[in-house]
Amino acid sequence: MGNSRSLQEFVEGRIYIIIFVTALAARLLVWLYIPVDWNWDSYHHWQISYLTLRIGFGGWRLWDLNGCEYIWGIVPHLVQSVLMGVLGSSSILPYRVLNTVLGGLNSALVYRIGEKFYSRRTGLVSGLLFAVFPVAAVFDVVAMQDTLALPFLLVSLLTIRDNTFWSGAALALAGHSRTELMAVGFIVLLGYCLRERLYTESLPYVIGWLVVMAVLGFHLYAQTGNPLYPLHMSLYNVFGGWEPANQGKTFLGLMLGWIGWKLSVWPRKPTGIIILSLGATAVYMVPRMARRRWIRYQPQLYLLASAAVLTPIFLTYLGSDNFSLLIMLRMVNPVVALGLPVLVHFSLTSLEKPFPDLRVRPEHVVAALFLLSYLWLLPPYGGYQAYAEEAFISADIVHGFYGGGTIVCDYPTINYRLVHTWGVEPRALLGNHYSPHYYGVDEPLAYALWLSENDSTIWLKTDYRGEHVLEVVQTHYPGLFEPLYEVSYTKIFRVDQAKLESILGEGNS
Repeated sequence: MGNSRSLQEFVEGRIYIIIFVTALAARLLVWLYIPVDWNWDSYHHWQISYLTLRIGFGGWRLWDLNGCEYIWGIVPHLVQSVLMGVLGSSSILPYRVLNTVLGGLNSALVYRIGEKFYSRRTGLVSGLLFAVFPVAAVFDVVAMQDTLALPFLLVSLLTIRDNTFWSGAALALAGHSRTELMAVGFIVLLGYCLRERLYTESLPYVIGWLVVMAVLGFHLYAQTGNPLYPLHMSLYNVFGGWEPANQGKTFLGLMLGWIGWKLSVWPRKPTGIIILSLGATAVYMVPRMARRRWIRYQPQLYLLASAAVLTPIFLTYLGSDNFSLLIMLRMVNPVVALGLPVLVHFSLTSLEKPFPDLRVRPEHVVAALFLLSYLWLLPPYGGYQAYAEEAFISADIVHGFYGGGTIVCDYPTINYRLVHTWGVEPRALLGNHYSPHYYGVDEPLAYALWLSENDSTIWLKTDYRGEHVLEVVQTHYPGLFEPLYEVSYTKIFRVDQAKLESILGEGNS
């Protein structure tokens, strides 16, 4: 009996460590199975972070070759930049290691939320379930923003009663780490203000949120003219602003048109009905929490806001586009992290009394489903490594032809390999995004000047960004781009310097 109690006390005193180690083990096993960072966006985030470190910090701004430096959240790029700067590294590896560790921390935070708002048993079950949740384990070992954003969101909920200023600040940092969480933050803040009536003790929450939003928003405004630029651009993309048929339409017009279209389509689709139900539940429940003045409303508020915003992002691909579904499935992580304590508490309180001797409980079934899901999830994600490996091969071939000057390449994975493996300087890289076409210039000579002024020696066609440049050059200056090699989706050209000088000489005569 004494030994049993000692063991229980030993375990209870180390619950955080047990959950953290369990989560870390799950993520390390995924890393061993999928060693290459397969997510192409990881390399774009790296590109922004590294170019910001080497070029942008001098001008107090972020930097990117493809014009996306402020499309996503600022905070993860700053963290990765600082991490590489401190370590004196150009590798994506340190950020992957950080995310892996943060995955363990997130599991421990889920435990603490369950324990604080409900019970130790709820916290333990919730923390262990999230520790082995396969989607979190897969995405926590790539260099994406999601894992860093989640602890801010969880800390915001965990501290909302005791340290309201820092809770509000953490909510804002979550929004500036993962853009969609900015929309979640607006809903949470609205629900909080409705419930708390902005009494003196609740004002620090709003002030903490406003301070962070103001500081980072001022920088965004100085660089883009819009303090909510990432959220604006994200919604603009969702509403179809980049489609040729929608060019020239106002943001409000795009939004109303998109809403009208979705309201006509969703009621006829199972996934649409789920999305509409989530939205309706949030619209109904948030004011209800405030009106009834629920005591423990915070977990439900954070969960409803996250589910209403994030679920439609991945659910719309269910049954129609498995590839996009797997890529966007990472949006489910905050919903699961916030939902587990609420659902486990409901399970324990609703089933304990009517079924006291129940051996197979819902949490056992969920745990089994999570573990079995690894067998379904890991193979396709492992297969995505081929995209990065093909890009690495392209970069190796480019380096074989490279003898100095500037490489024009729009694919961040290739740029990563060129910089990290082959030591190409960041300033020796250029993107087609800022070609004369970006400034609305179609004069052919301007493209030749652009290539010459940037000392361009190697030019790559990897995606749509280079199409206009290639079309202009091949139409007006045949032979300027000398084909060298084609591998997978990459076409490699040498810029004929003699031809370029001849073109410029004729243009100036």
